[in-house]
Amino acid sequence: MKMLLVTYYIILNFKLAVISLDTFTIQASKSLTLTDKIPNGNIQDYKMIVGCDGEFEYHSLLYFNVSSLPNNIIVVNAELTLFKCDGFHNDKSVEFIIYPIYDHFSIYSTYSRIPLADKFSGTRFYPMTSKSTVAIDITHIVSSWIKNASSNKGIMISNIWNNSIASFGSVLAKKQQIVPFITITYKHNDTTHTKNNKSHCNHDFHLSVQIVNSCNPIIPPVPPVPPNPSLIEVIATGTIEQHSIFVVMIELVITRSNGTIDKYYVSDEYINSTDEPLNINKPYSIPVVPALNTGDLVTSANIYGAYRGVAP
Repeated sequence: MKMLLVTYYIILNFKLAVISLDTFTIQASKSLTLTDKIPNGNIQDYKMIVGCDGEFEYHSLLYFNVSSLPNNIIVVNAELTLFKCDGFHNDKSVEFIIYPIYDHFSIYSTYSRIPLADKFSGTRFYPMTSKSTVAIDITHIVSSWIKNASSNKGIMISNIWNNSIASFGSVLAKKQQIVPFITITYKHNDTTHTKNNKSHCNHDFHLSVQIVNSCNPIIPPVPPVPPNPSLIEVIATGTIEQHSIFVVMIELVITRSNGTIDKYYVSDEYINSTDEPLNINKPYSIPVVPALNTGDLVTSANIYGAYRGVAP
């Protein structure tokens, strides 16, 4: 079965006016897996392992630097997106949990010195689905980081109640598209606007989506559903202003024949260290798992992003 390739063009026209956005995307900057299989070591790999195999426990740690967010904001919603590396089936009885942690971690952290976790602020989620991504609401955790920056030591992903293992893309993933990220929606705490230096400014942008093929692909019925993913290609175009770092997240929306809406994501970062605007024309191939089948529709493609600082 050949992979299906559909092409969309996402056109970004960035305005230079400095105004606050209400959405910000931050990729994880540190990740680590700790296990009692190697109590005095750790696992640093392209994927994080979480769960229990019946003999050993695996806990994964993530850290997000939220210092680039504007000051004096109220977090309305914060969603963590993890990219799955295995376990593409439906079993909602397998429960995982995310905790904020009290201690910083590093490449020298081990299972025998595992960071303490806030067990009263856990968020449960169910990763054993057919989707390639898992989205978890961690609004209360990110809100606490914004209120008290020193409380942000990172999060721990665990599962010790079920003999189940799951793995997710890590910070060390060769493909930046599977690095975990947080999408934060926020509002300003007051109506006053102060001029920030560029390293803390966000920039509004106008977004339009041009669909090259106006019809959704017609896929002949193939029982059972083909195991290989469909590949939906999007192309981001636009301009990044000089000496800027811009973080972008692309969302692909699929409406299944039974009415279920699935969303798939890729994220990226553009760095322009020059004195001239940087033109972007970059393709992304988004895998859709399970593959598109008869009656499934490619509904839309959306893009979100924000300037996160000054490029070196």
